[in-house]
Amino acid sequence: MSLTAQVLSLALISSPSNGYVGNRACMPCHSAISRSYSATPMALSSGRVGAGVVPLQLAGGGFTHEASRAAYRIVDEPGGYFLEFARAPSASGESALRGRRRLDYFIGSGAAGRSYLFSIDGFLFQAPVTFYSRLNRWDMSPGFERYDHVNLTRPIETNCLECHASRTQAVEGTQNRYAEPPFLQDGIACERCHGPGEQHVRVMTGRAPTGRTEIINPVKLDARRRDSICEQCHLTGEARIARLGRSLSMFRPGDLLSDFVVSFVSRESGDRSLTATSHVEKLWQSRCKKESGDRLWCGTCHDPHEVPEVAAQGEYFRKKCLACHQISACAGSAALRAAAKDNCAGCHMSKNRVTDGGHGVLTDHTIARAPRPVAPQPAARAAVQLIPFRGVVAGEREHGLAYAEVAVSAGDRSHSNRAFELLERAMKNDPGDSAVLYRLAFLYEQRGDTERAARLYARALGIDPSLVVAMVNLANHYAQQGKLQQALRLWQDALRRNPALEEARLNLVMAYAQAGDIAAARSALAKALELNPDSPLARRLQTELR
Repeated sequence: MSLTAQVLSLALISSPSNGYVGNRACMPCHSAISRSYSATPMALSSGRVGAGVVPLQLAGGGFTHEASRAAYRIVDEPGGYFLEFARAPSASGESALRGRRRLDYFIGSGAAGRSYLFSIDGFLFQAPVTFYSRLNRWDMSPGFERYDHVNLTRPIETNCLECHASRTQAVEGTQNRYAEPPFLQDGIACERCHGPGEQHVRVMTGRAPTGRTEIINPVKLDARRRDSICEQCHLTGEARIARLGRSLSMFRPGDLLSDFVVSFVSRESGDRSLTATSHVEKLWQSRCKKESGDRLWCGTCHDPHEVPEVAAQGEYFRKKCLACHQISACAGSAALRAAAKDNCAGCHMSKNRVTDGGHGVLTDHTIARAPRPVAPQPAARAAVQLIPFRGVVAGEREHGLAYAEVAVSAGDRSHSNRAFELLERAMKNDPGDSAVLYRLAFLYEQRGDTERAARLYARALGIDPSLVVAMVNLANHYAQQGKLQQALRLWQDALRRNPALEEARLNLVMAYAQAGDIAAARSALAKALELNPDSPLARRLQTELR
């Protein structure tokens, strides 16, 4: 069979409608709510750059990143907004660099910051710069500050995009390719919390018999289903694991989120660090939540349809606190309360930097009695014991996958060992679980058993051919065994699913060179440098292939 014939046909994951009608269909009957909601951070959490709401401070900014010596600048031109990057040649022989990417979409409301995406043939990548609102300046995007070069290859996968945009149009079988446009609804749309609205509109406009409108009012749901709606995006924990055969994209308002994914948190509740999505788990650490139970939830203090003006927020949230507390219960002195202008949240819900959000600052929802110290570094979180949030039922499979995920991010051997034990048992219970096979293969590879790892990678790919990391790792194994044709097929297939997979692309270059096909090696290398012109390894290979 030819290589082309082996490529999977690509199709959209979601159908064109699935009963969704979009925000515009809600506006005729809910005009006041629509107007107020359109100005909230949730409604503004994504969009096309330059369309509708112009992103804050988009043009005219710039800075130099010390580690890479690269200068970044954002410019406004007739063709759109562009990120330009440049570096002068160095005395040590480092060559000059100059390039640009058009900024096509933004994610982030701008309340804490706003990041940007660019598209290459429908594949979405994150730009390395973010505008941080509280600092009123541009700087490196979260995670990019550690690179000593300009990195343009971070893929935007659906698990990220779905918490910023609605009705994403991912192309099945790829890592980061989307139809045009990549999402049909900017920001968090009405139907993300109220469910598909087609039947509701039909009933309310007389186009269907009077009856159940199928619209969801979160307030009327039981506590777990109500909270599940917020937890879609505001609860990740140490690891979030999809149930077998399920995914977050399958969740609909009214469902139990735990039927689709399990969020694991640390058993040690004293951890004071914040992440970009730790709002829910931090609230559950608070005394307020522990004593109030299900009566206290996100909607107790937050109106999802409206955000008070900045000047009014102190008094607004103070009234929320006084619904349960008396002023006389405040431990602060009268002078202290006066100085704080009786701003309860100002004292008890401090704003701290998050460990995974660059310079991003978010509110600490543990509602501490006193201002909390600066969050510890993520490295201090390595030895955590994981438990399913809210005590939901999770088996060896989910626990094993969670420990494997944390082991990769924390680099902790004890987590790897725990994951290995659990996943070995999970594989015996279900030998056809591709997620278990893939993770277990990686753990075998870490232990030096490359033959066993290769067999598991192959089994995982036989079940789910879209596992690009498994594909690249198996290809690497084949190349080491001298099975060059098998390796080439896998690397090429992986690159069809994400053309900027640098390991696959550069291994392809070296394989062509070793086979004596220098023209093919140079062509593959040119593509690598087109996608990521400052790649240190690609630049070194360029010198060797001259």
